[in-house]
Amino acid sequence: MNILLLIVVLLLTGFLIWWLLIETEGAYLGRRVVVALYDIYAGRYDRVKQFDLRTDILLLSQPLLQRLLPQLDPFILDVATGTGRFPPAMAANARFQGHVIGIDLSRRMLEVAAEKVAAGHYASFITLARHDAMRLPFPDSAFDAVACLEALEFLPDPERALCEMARVLRPGGVLLATIRIDTRWMPGRTPNESEIRQLLESLDMTAIEVEKWQSDYKRVWAKKAGAVDPLGSATRERVLRGLCEVTIKGVEQV
Repeated sequence: MNILLLIVVLLLTGFLIWWLLIETEGAYLGRRVVVALYDIYAGRYDRVKQFDLRTDILLLSQPLLQRLLPQLDPFILDVATGTGRFPPAMAANARFQGHVIGIDLSRRMLEVAAEKVAAGHYASFITLARHDAMRLPFPDSAFDAVACLEALEFLPDPERALCEMARVLRPGGVLLATIRIDTRWMPGRTPNESEIRQLLESLDMTAIEVEKWQSDYKRVWAKKAGAVDPLGSATRERVLRGLCEVTIKGVEQV
């Protein structure tokens, strides 16, 4: 009986460790643990995810640019950019003439992203910086579009993060986010379709679309109510001056 009990305890302990560190990527253990885990995983993150640049151009950058027409030089923020999946998908699009700021708290993930920027010669299109999604260091209405892919559920407060994204998005600007389809493993952290619609509506977002995207995620589009002219180079330069640019040598924190 004692051996059986020990086996049960070991199995439950193993499951708990797997759930806390692997399945939920430390989300229930606090921001420091999440960042530390991503620093550890960074070198093999892309191999696990198997991102495809051509597919991301087709399914991410093309639809976003279509929603921003006739503007082809948007100023875009990518929240929790990780190893830099989204910014290169924009920069590699032949139609794109704008600029993307990618922010993350994991220094090592940003270093991997910086390697991609250098390898693709995207430095004129992409700036990377180490910042907290809970307190975006940007003025109101600073971006034409804001993206957050496969990250909301791992942020300390997804609702607060979305509030920050809505704040820095200009009226008429486009929000692109994702939500998990299977919410069983992350209770309280993964809003379903109905909840995300209600939250975005409360943030003055309109034209909300939720659609199947990948096997485990839905893609969410929304537009901030109102309309102002697309942001010009003056706004872009002012925001960029407030950041420490990531170079091929690494990442600096503002």
